[in-house]
Amino acid sequence: MRPIFNICSCIWTDWSWRAHRITLIGIGHVFSIRETVKRIILGKAPDAVCIELDKIRFDALEQGLRGNEDVPFIFKRLQKIYDKAAESQGASVGEEMLGAVEAARIMNIPYHFIDIEASPMVMDIFQKLTLGQKTKLMGSVLVASVLPKKKMEEGIKQIEENPLEAIKQFEKAFPELKRDLVDYRDTYMSKRLIDISKRFDNIVAVVGEGHIQGIEKNLKKLEYEVIHLSEVLEMSKQMSGVKVKKEKEDGVVTVKQNTVSFSFDVEYADLVEEM
Repeated sequence: MRPIFNICSCIWTDWSWRAHRITLIGIGHVFSIRETVKRIILGKAPDAVCIELDKIRFDALEQGLRGNEDVPFIFKRLQKIYDKAAESQGASVGEEMLGAVEAARIMNIPYHFIDIEASPMVMDIFQKLTLGQKTKLMGSVLVASVLPKKKMEEGIKQIEENPLEAIKQFEKAFPELKRDLVDYRDTYMSKRLIDISKRFDNIVAVVGEGHIQGIEKNLKKLEYEVIHLSEVLEMSKQMSGVKVKKEKEDGVVTVKQNTVSFSFDVEYADLVEEM
């Protein structure tokens, strides 16, 4: 049976919590926002959740497996850079996706993987690169892998403040990669969202902030809203130090912290432990 969620109040920011056909949540893979993403989805109470992963990547993520032996060395090094950046933020790469699935499981609703299978895509992209492009990419990856901590933190701050600028810089340096790694996937994920929206009245999609603009272009005919990465990070800051109060008598979990106050009527005894 699907649990009943009673949102008493949610005062994070000034945008409305009313239902939209599609809600896009922009995330960054190196930030510690797992619980924030989870609680936003619980607050939205959607009929389905979509995440920017394929089934194989999700299974590996859930099992704590890192890396993929089938991808070229350059992309393995890139993964290590992501891991290092996430560690500097007290996070692990992809944990926000696990939070999204956790929310779907708590509500007993379906969750869908809307991204292209990664390994074949990466191999295809790598094979299409010229020797010069591969050399340039390798050089950039190697330089990034030895950046001092201060420089890495500056880069993360830039992504936090202006993620679109980071995408523009990537496109300027590697237009072919941006086309194949970002634009093509934007179109693919948009089509998946449109298809899924035909079966569910209210869906939430968790995707990288860098994909939001491209996906929006393809959703013009649908009712949708966007919760940008900047808003998610602000909510995360507000949530720091939140304490959970148990009320065993009526099965209500209440969470309160300054301007954050909301409660859920739940049917799962282990929800408190998960939160």
